[in-house]
Amino acid sequence: MQDIYLRLAKHLENLIMGYPFNNALTDLLKEMYNPVEAQVALAIPNHLPPLEVVDQQSIVDRCDLPESSVIEALQSLSDRNMLYTRTTAAGDMGYALLQVGYGVPQTFFWSGQKDERARRMAKLVLNYFNVPTTQKVYGPVPTKTYKYAPANLSIDVAMQGVMPNEQMGPIVEAATKIAVAHCPCRMSASILGRTDCRHSLEVCIKYDELADFIISKGLAREISKDEAHQILADSEKEGLVHMVDNAQGQIKHTCNCCGHYCWNVGIIRRRKIPRDMLMAVYFIRETELAECIGCGACADICPVDAVKMVEEKPEVDQNWCIGCGVCAVSCPAEVISIKRRLENQAPESFADLHRQIKQERGL
Repeated sequence: MQDIYLRLAKHLENLIMGYPFNNALTDLLKEMYNPVEAQVALAIPNHLPPLEVVDQQSIVDRCDLPESSVIEALQSLSDRNMLYTRTTAAGDMGYALLQVGYGVPQTFFWSGQKDERARRMAKLVLNYFNVPTTQKVYGPVPTKTYKYAPANLSIDVAMQGVMPNEQMGPIVEAATKIAVAHCPCRMSASILGRTDCRHSLEVCIKYDELADFIISKGLAREISKDEAHQILADSEKEGLVHMVDNAQGQIKHTCNCCGHYCWNVGIIRRRKIPRDMLMAVYFIRETELAECIGCGACADICPVDAVKMVEEKPEVDQNWCIGCGVCAVSCPAEVISIKRRLENQAPESFADLHRQIKQERGL
């Protein structure tokens, strides 16, 4: 029989947001699942979009183990946050595999714990999620999983054509439940002793069913819309970048990312993966140079190091600017805004986004 962890790796690779194989993956999987749990995980369908679940009986029917063993394994995995869980339409508990960006590696770090298990997971995640693996997750298909939403102070709706669904205010107002967790990227770096990033940690905002999940698991706390707006405003002042699902509606994430250790902004800052291969970037910076006072604040705060001061004027590298607008927040002369770069719109809904990615991946 083929090694159970190699079989599981192949199963997980074929998720919509799957786990590309490298030699470090099996070490990660062995920490996540014991052999019986790995066999049960193989019985959980891998064709589901993120945050969709199947009922317990469907998993029992697909597994060769006794029903009691399957139920025990599902409970153990659920207790350790190794599965996504929510109630089904029938009111029963449903289960799903954690997909990349929707629980892996986030579930290990959302709570902010710095115990021995968190240290083990941080080392395993660092070994697995290297730059080539990240490129394989997000790079191969035209439709990108995530996009950057511009900082509020960079937006002049009448001039720049920013749609309501592209602004953080309406995204927050549309949510029925909101949670805030710790940034998994900065948490894992901190756990490993990297102290050069001083940005806030409890700024990872989730909505609706994803918020329900992480609140129920003790990985986050529920917050009001007012607190969510305040976290977003404070994040902009820090120079953090709003990353959201690349959809017009049903947004589940707002990560507030930095250029030090966050998997997307940091990789772009270090020029490891081309911007447009990694993320959907709908906007780009615009500057009224005649009114610029040459203070350099925008160059200092740029999270992807795309701004250089030349003869006391900012020069923007248009190939690397991500249109996040945090430079506008720091500009004392208020001469910075954003303009639309891509005319196309994001997929209409969260479901459409992942249906499109699934089709492009040929799954």
